[in-house]
Amino acid sequence: MSTARTENPVILGLSNQNGQLRSSVKPAGAPGGGGGGTQQLNQIKGTINNGNSQPAPTTNAVIKPGDDWKKNLKLPPKDMRMKTSDVTATKGNEFEDYCLKRELLMGIFEMGWEKPSPIQEESIPIALSGRDILARAKNGTGKSGAYLIPLLERIDLKKDCIQALVIVPTRELALQVSQICIQVSKHMGGVKVMATTGGTNLRDDIMRLDETVHVVIATQEGF
Repeated sequence: MSTARTENPVILGLSNQNGQLRSSVKPAGAPGGGGGGTQQLNQIKGTINNGNSQPAPTTNAVIKPGDDWKKNLKLPPKDMRMKTSDVTATKGNEFEDYCLKRELLMGIFEMGWEKPSPIQEESIPIALSGRDILARAKNGTGKSGAYLIPLLERIDLKKDCIQALVIVPTRELALQVSQICIQVSKHMGGVKVMATTGGTNLRDDIMRLDETVHVVIATQEGF
């Protein structure tokens, strides 16, 4: 993804935590978070095989101007768990306030993300403008959505080339972020996501890169 470079990136700090992945993380219903553990990893493996995105077939209803498109969404059960101020202390913004593509908004709401979390409110507008960001927040506060939403908004499907590279610390997290990216972009009409991690066949990755790939999610160990 092409971004404008700045000498002084915007620095956001919402907590004293370093935001590293731990064994217990927010499930997919939480703002911008992915599930953790063996069960979630096994589920993700069914969708991402050898780094290739294989989203389940979806039926894209034709939405006409003036339609209440939100009525056609398949929303997950509402998350009724108690939330901390790291998620609830927002400015009251809505995802629609960021002028995102409707197809992207559909994926966001079907992930169960109702409103931007604090880290998303601070990050998304800056990232959409093309500026650099250095942000820190606790686990489960929406960091994945904070960078995947502006990333997907700026993807140009007319270009058959890699436009975004996301590097994460672990293989499990790479698979989780890949799954989130696939789900959020499922209504956008063909965003190709590739996950590459250590311990996989390098030849398969090279062959996959010969095809159309828009977003690469990788681990540091894979480079």
